[in-house]
Amino acid sequence: MNPFNPAFGSRPKRFIGRDDIATEIISAVDYSNSPWRTTLITGVRGSGKTALLSDIEKKLNSERYVVVSLIPGDDFLDNVLLQLYDNIPKGIVKRLPKITSFKSIVELSFEHTEEKHHELPNTFQFSVTQAVKELQKCEKRIIFLIDETQKHSNELRTFIGTYQILIRQEFPVSLAMAGLPNIISDILNDSVLTFLRRAHRITLQNVPGNLIQLDYSEVFKKGGFQLNTEQLRKAVLATRGYPYLIQLIGYYLWIELEQNESIDYAIDKAIALSKNRLFINVHELIYNELSLMDREFVKAMAVDEGDSDMTNIMERLGKERNYVSNYRARLLAIGLISKSAHGKVCFALPYMRDYILQLNEYDDF
Repeated sequence: MNPFNPAFGSRPKRFIGRDDIATEIISAVDYSNSPWRTTLITGVRGSGKTALLSDIEKKLNSERYVVVSLIPGDDFLDNVLLQLYDNIPKGIVKRLPKITSFKSIVELSFEHTEEKHHELPNTFQFSVTQAVKELQKCEKRIIFLIDETQKHSNELRTFIGTYQILIRQEFPVSLAMAGLPNIISDILNDSVLTFLRRAHRITLQNVPGNLIQLDYSEVFKKGGFQLNTEQLRKAVLATRGYPYLIQLIGYYLWIELEQNESIDYAIDKAIALSKNRLFINVHELIYNELSLMDREFVKAMAVDEGDSDMTNIMERLGKERNYVSNYRARLLAIGLISKSAHGKVCFALPYMRDYILQLNEYDDF
């Protein structure tokens, strides 16, 4: 059975390069003084944010912990309450106000088990605090995992405000939020969410090549495939340390090795298939979200095989420095490009230049 899983939204079976981060966040659930107690995780698409949260959730799967796993949406606050209530022992739930209907995202109507219509303060903060109190009595520790965090909203402000109060009142709660670089930046600049500016921040970097090589060597050897050092190195270098590509290349290479006698051919085909899938699932989505001028900027970068000098980009675009600098800042914020040296930028995503050059080739037809 193929041990690699390149599907988005799930924890890969072969999960490497993030163990230290997961350990720190998990440890913070038990140690309230840890700087990792409230952590903001950012990274470009495919950097492993969702996989990391899934790994944390799996490792905290015990009776001591309550994991509230969320993706912001219309029912965000409702889901927080429902997941907390779902983890309270049934005997205790019977003594609590029972949620019978939702008036709105933050207003709930309650029905008490002993009195048919017993009204309680129906704020989100009150409801969450009551639930957390009961879970604390049961010696439970609570971690909120928020994936695909969106730009600031009233619901997010309400949740963070409540979480801050729970921290202040010394309840056993912690939080890990994951989002794209520009989204996390937007949240940190929100005047209402200033509490999060003191949170621990982690940017997911590419996985070191030696870790990938060790993993590939082990898994393919167990599968009965004998790759020599140079063949392994070729596959590893092709991943560029990018977590999504580690899974893609491993996945396709496993399939090709099962079907082909030539290991070299299998590696070449796996890399080609992986790049194509990367273009469709990552690069195309990002490129389609760019403005026309954003696209012109990255096309001007794609002329260079290596780093791009801002002076050359200005000349190719025929624009003044201030104008071009605004788009540079936008592309840095979304994580599409990064600073490589003074006055120079490079693509942050592997094979982005290849993708753009491919688009230009089709434009010539």
